[in-house]
Amino acid sequence: MKSQSLSNKKNLFELISLIILVFMFSLFEYVGWFESLKNYVEKLVIPIYQVEISILQKAKTPYNFILFSLSKFKYMKQIETRYVLALSELSELDKLREENNELRKLVENRDILIEKTIITAPIVSLAYPAVGVGSVHGVEINNMVLFNGMLIGTIGEVDNYQSKVLLLSKSRKNKVLAKTESGVEGVVDGDGKNILMTQIPNNAELVDGERVVAIGQEGIARNTFIGILKVIENNPSSPTKTAIIKQNVSFYDVVLLEVK
Repeated sequence: MKSQSLSNKKNLFELISLIILVFMFSLFEYVGWFESLKNYVEKLVIPIYQVEISILQKAKTPYNFILFSLSKFKYMKQIETRYVLALSELSELDKLREENNELRKLVENRDILIEKTIITAPIVSLAYPAVGVGSVHGVEINNMVLFNGMLIGTIGEVDNYQSKVLLLSKSRKNKVLAKTESGVEGVVDGDGKNILMTQIPNNAELVDGERVVAIGQEGIARNTFIGILKVIENNPSSPTKTAIIKQNVSFYDVVLLEVK
């Protein structure tokens, strides 16, 4: 009952207040004070409003800067990702371009029986040199391994998908018979570092810079290019002498090889 009485009093007070406000606004409007009061209030409120707007703008500036920085950071990360991807694609393109150039060298102006030639890439490891083809591709022991028609070595061991290469610079049981342009014959062997032409008769005249080719034997085609002769000093009392065969390329540097 008491709370209802308080509620009635509150409603009555609000009604009286509303009537007083309406009466005052009407009176002010009648006597012409309302316009002056409005101008006075505007003079008080507008500066406060402008200050609040200025504060909000100043507070918003670092916020906008943070948003801008985050946007730029995200954009830079995207650029970096695209850049790394582009570098990877360029490396792949360079590799493909190099392989295409080597393939072009292999087939241009050459009489190659494609069905008897396997094109492959070298596999370089600390254990041994190899090529990425094996018995499933038709590779056999003693097949020639060539680069641009030059004999690099022969196949020493064959697995299903990989074959070990016995380089000419390595000592080997199956020697390669060779001759120079002038007809001097010898045996190709290796000392682990150099390709040597050994068992050359001591009275044979060697010419520095002559081409050395295979004489022809089982597994090694006749006139297969081996390298360029480099004459070295020998013991005059020895029945034979030795020369070095230089090749203008290394197995470890080539991109593609032939196995025949």
